[in-house]
Amino acid sequence: MTSTLHFLGTSDSKGVPRFWCNCPVCHEARTAIQGRPGFNRRTRPSALLRGNGETLLLDCGPDLHAQLSRLGGPFVPDAVIVSHAHNDHLLGLGDLLDYVASAGGQLRIYAPADVLPDIRARFAYAFPGQSDEWRPPVQAIPDGGLELCGYRVRAFEVPHGANGVSHAFHFADALSTSAPSTAVLSTSTLPASTPGRWVYMTDAINVPDELAQVWLQDLDLLVLGTSFRDESGTEQAGRSVYDVREALALPWARAARRVLLSHLSHDIDVRHVLPDRKYSYATDGLSVSLNAPAVLRTGRP
Repeated sequence: MTSTLHFLGTSDSKGVPRFWCNCPVCHEARTAIQGRPGFNRRTRPSALLRGNGETLLLDCGPDLHAQLSRLGGPFVPDAVIVSHAHNDHLLGLGDLLDYVASAGGQLRIYAPADVLPDIRARFAYAFPGQSDEWRPPVQAIPDGGLELCGYRVRAFEVPHGANGVSHAFHFADALSTSAPSTAVLSTSTLPASTPGRWVYMTDAINVPDELAQVWLQDLDLLVLGTSFRDESGTEQAGRSVYDVREALALPWARAARRVLLSHLSHDIDVRHVLPDRKYSYATDGLSVSLNAPAVLRTGRP
């Protein structure tokens, strides 16, 4: 199976450039070079997974309309999964609901069960009175996960520091049987996959060792959020996402065969090379073959 992960957006919640800022990174992001946006221009975090004849959208932030429009032609994903109900991961849901309502489209949208009340509070108009045949526009991700793009996709809760909790997504071979309850899940029961298991986790900090032992072992790829280079001078209680310094030291991240850093603020210049060659920065428009090294592509993934 050949599958591709295409990054639509790789910024933190405020985007780069900040519209109010002229720091070196924001300045470079605004500077067009031969008609190309600056290397550091990036939009709120979202990605597309394509495989097995399907496309899965990971999160739907406020830049979603522009992200999908720049793919080079009409495009609708087969399914969508939402990690948590913060603006930078959810506000594009309105565009998706417009497609369903205005174009009569069919779209499977999923989120962890504990996120659904927050989504309903934000988009109450999409949750009218129930009837016998009524189907809510966003469904709970089943305990056993979803089979999409040739993978079994499962969500697991992660600490989001000062911002509460978020969820990460674990991808493994869809040919495996339904996953046991996370209460008894161990690394030995996590299915092996081809080309390998991988995790998409943009909004997390202080992941407990016991959680890492279950979900973050033997990864071919880890997509990890790191908003700043070094926040060691910031009060821990006020933080919500790892920094690059921590990502380079996390044992479970170092054990992954490849790490792509996303959720990047204007503190990070992606032109700088990281000290460990297995780590690199994700950029808007980057397409990563999950069977081969990353290549930058243009147009529709």
